[in-house]
Amino acid sequence: MNKNSIAFPCPACKKIPEKMTMDNQNFEIAAFETGMEWSDFQADNLPSLDEKIWMRSSEPPLPGSSRIVLVYYPFQMTAGESFWMLFMPALSSFNGWDEHPGEIDSSAFVRCVFEQILLQDENRAWIQIKIQNVILLKDACAVWPESDGSGCLDSFQIFRDNDVLRYNGWMLLSASTEGDLGTWALIKKKNERHHLVALGDWGFHYDIVYGGNKIIPEEELNKLLIK
Repeated sequence: MNKNSIAFPCPACKKIPEKMTMDNQNFEIAAFETGMEWSDFQADNLPSLDEKIWMRSSEPPLPGSSRIVLVYYPFQMTAGESFWMLFMPALSSFNGWDEHPGEIDSSAFVRCVFEQILLQDENRAWIQIKIQNVILLKDACAVWPESDGSGCLDSFQIFRDNDVLRYNGWMLLSASTEGDLGTWALIKKKNERHHLVALGDWGFHYDIVYGGNKIIPEEELNKLLIK
């Protein structure tokens, strides 16, 4: 493998899958949801790749800064490539927004450039990235123009039940089938309209989240809420 490239095997099938196609599906961006943990380390004080207990970042990165992060499956990149990543502060990155909804406002979409590999084994690597852009989820409605979100939540129709969390103007919908595949949506209510700012879609070999400012028709949302 190219010494400047990273591709990890799937923990389940032990094979390296084809690289995910990051089509934005008419959203503003398509980002990775998993495969990276954010640190505040410098290159001279990195934990070993086997170390599990270390302090994850609680504050989103700043544009123009360089950061050191731990990457693992399904991360697959070559040095010089840019990509979007979902940043979640430490507690919610472990336990989800449903456990720590107060961290939604400090979560963000982050555009990164993969700069170099610092330390690597078969399943993990410490790498350095450059931060190009940061869009806090709470600011998405101001950053991106509104667009029609009709049908954006159709992926929920295949699931029997939906979980719903409401917190401080946010609504988090999620649904899955025994951990095999699932979807989730983060919606901000503003001026009596429902703005879909993030839509997650995950399965065996993919874990993608789309970002935008989609206006969800109230009748479509209501159908999901009564399931």
